[in-house]
Amino acid sequence: MLVWLMVSPQPALANVVPTTEFSVLPDQAVVVPDLDQFSFSDLPAFGESGGFREGPYQRTWRSGQTIDQVLTFSDIQDLTPGNLTLDDISAVLGQDLGARSIQDFPLLGNQSINDLMAAIPTLGGFDLDALPPIAALVDAELGDRVRQGHTLFNAVQRWPELGELVLGEIDLSAFSINQIPGIAQTALGTLSGFEQATLNQVPGLRDLPLASFPNPVAVVGNMTMQIDMIWGPREGDRPRTISGSDSQGFAVPCNIDRTDCASIELQALGSGTDPLDGIHWVSGKYQAVEGGSGTLQFVNGGREPTGRHPFGPAFKQVIWEPEERDDTVTSALFFRACGWGGCTPYIIGPFPFLTYRINDPIFVGLLDSDTPSATPSQRTGATRGGPMPGPGNTGFGGAGGLGRFSPDCIELPDGADPAEFTSNRNVAGIDVGTLASAIASIESQGSGGYFAVGPHVCADGGRNCGRGLGKFQFMSYNDQASQLIAARPGGTAFLSRVGGGHRPNSDELMRYFPPEDQNRAFEGFLANNLRQASGQIDPTTGRPFEGGRLVERAAQMHFGGPGVAIDGGGSDAFGRLSVRAYGENARQVYEQGGGSVGGLNLCPSETKSAGVEPVGNPPEAGDINGVIHRSMMELGQFSSRAGPDGGNLACAWAVNRVLENAGIASLGGDAPNWVPAVEADLQNNRGRPIDRSQGQAGDIVISGGQEHIGICLNDGCTQVRSNSSSRAAFTWDSDTDFGGFYGSGPSRIYRVTEARG
Repeated sequence: MLVWLMVSPQPALANVVPTTEFSVLPDQAVVVPDLDQFSFSDLPAFGESGGFREGPYQRTWRSGQTIDQVLTFSDIQDLTPGNLTLDDISAVLGQDLGARSIQDFPLLGNQSINDLMAAIPTLGGFDLDALPPIAALVDAELGDRVRQGHTLFNAVQRWPELGELVLGEIDLSAFSINQIPGIAQTALGTLSGFEQATLNQVPGLRDLPLASFPNPVAVVGNMTMQIDMIWGPREGDRPRTISGSDSQGFAVPCNIDRTDCASIELQALGSGTDPLDGIHWVSGKYQAVEGGSGTLQFVNGGREPTGRHPFGPAFKQVIWEPEERDDTVTSALFFRACGWGGCTPYIIGPFPFLTYRINDPIFVGLLDSDTPSATPSQRTGATRGGPMPGPGNTGFGGAGGLGRFSPDCIELPDGADPAEFTSNRNVAGIDVGTLASAIASIESQGSGGYFAVGPHVCADGGRNCGRGLGKFQFMSYNDQASQLIAARPGGTAFLSRVGGGHRPNSDELMRYFPPEDQNRAFEGFLANNLRQASGQIDPTTGRPFEGGRLVERAAQMHFGGPGVAIDGGGSDAFGRLSVRAYGENARQVYEQGGGSVGGLNLCPSETKSAGVEPVGNPPEAGDINGVIHRSMMELGQFSSRAGPDGGNLACAWAVNRVLENAGIASLGGDAPNWVPAVEADLQNNRGRPIDRSQGQAGDIVISGGQEHIGICLNDGCTQVRSNSSSRAAFTWDSDTDFGGFYGSGPSRIYRVTEARG
């Protein structure tokens, strides 16, 4: 069954966007969107939560968010938004956006001092005292002694660590955008992280008319036709169409089973006959076609609603719900997500667009003489008057694997001795992947994540030059990183360009050093640290490092280098964290993440909880928490390999297994394995939100971005059990925010109040 990612059950029977009209005949005019007025702010908020995942790329949104909070600049690359400046937007809107607080410009707040100096070449020549936001940032870290008598360039030359400071590390509400000279005249595309930034991170962008972008949205072609008939979903066999997709062409027939071919039948304007008379534009609510490109083309099974692009590729217009009873038909817009070397099909929608009546002219745009597709469209399974099928089959699965390591549990070969068995994912009893996740959660706070690109630097007397790449800022000349990059087609030339000063964009970074390679390089680096540390003597025991102390020592070596003093008091450049404290912090996060410190990370038995019977009839409302907790204790640390993706995407599945074992109907309706659907069920009628201070054992915990879900182990909810993707088992005991692994804000807690679905 095909799905779209829902905004609302169906577009309203009214035009919700600004419109204009132009004459097509002496007595007829066609209604089109007024592109000189139409902006992203005219579209309604999402009515339902949704999302998708393809490899390490994911996108999620929640009910109530607006489109500018979800679309990124990479998604609207056809409009070339990177060429815009803040002054350009101000001029169109008639506002002085530069006078607003930097807090209203989150993309600017995410810039480091090095990023700003790269984007604004003249900035380094200003005295620090003339740059109030930057001066305050420097003062907060190193005191006001640094800025006295120094230009920004000189200060960074003397104290290079200043270049890595990020504006957002201080309160920016008191500083105006114009207090950074030149920023309002700087092209947005030169700012670090621009491609991945959502549209709402630039003030005024959501209100900018689509015709005011550097490559404006405009009518494509000049073909207008007239709606002759409106046909509902009971109709079938539409071999002649002008609907389809960029991938499949715009002559995709609808004749599968001769049903669900809802459409509008068109004719040429004016009197007489025309070869196009009787051609159909098929409803994308009921029929899907091929879509997408590159690495993201298989999201949603590579399918999108059939439709057309009369206003260019920024969005797709789809005929939605034909209504024969009053001879009206609604239409909707769909957007796509782009990045990581491709674009998804047009599946982010439907957003209400224009409504038509029989005999109305309709602008169809450029009509090419497409040969009818040999492959007809596919039924979506939608029903009249109802929403599209729910988003449970989008492949996202609810577990949220972006950026997670996969420290696979170890399955012992038959007859193997656990004391002697070794694996390249396990060094001296330490789970390398879990340790990598622990350190990553510390290192990535406030960074650019997998898309981060550091400043160009040279080391070893100028023999090695390059940039820090990705989440762990591996220098491009580092052996672990460069070998993986060079192994990809074009990788050697890429390394040469970066060594010469080239700053790669996000697509280049994902092509040559994708997240899986970044993780692999980091795990290899940590494995070497563990092997080296296991041969050193722990001064607290007089024996080689082992267990938790081995974790601490390997983390110390990552922090201070292989030769750093054991348990040393040395700190980073800002004096914020000592070597010893860093190791202790890493061990704590490692153990919270389920890492073993006493032996191999052995996979749970498939049969550990087999044969457990439900605890009885549905409990009364007042006893639901107790029954959930007892069920969780009874099942124990069960395997989730029978769940989605072999247990990798089984967090919601595992929670629902605990509920079902307790005699409680699973949460999530038709999508019980999808965290957003589970939360929607709790919000609607199956539960209620709980303040953290009131959390109890048996409450349900959902991460801030709906990537993960678990169950409270104790009153106060300071301990939560959830599925471990790496171990494919319900074994991960963490804090309320899952150890900060998802980085999406504080978790939300719910109490199940209705046991029956």
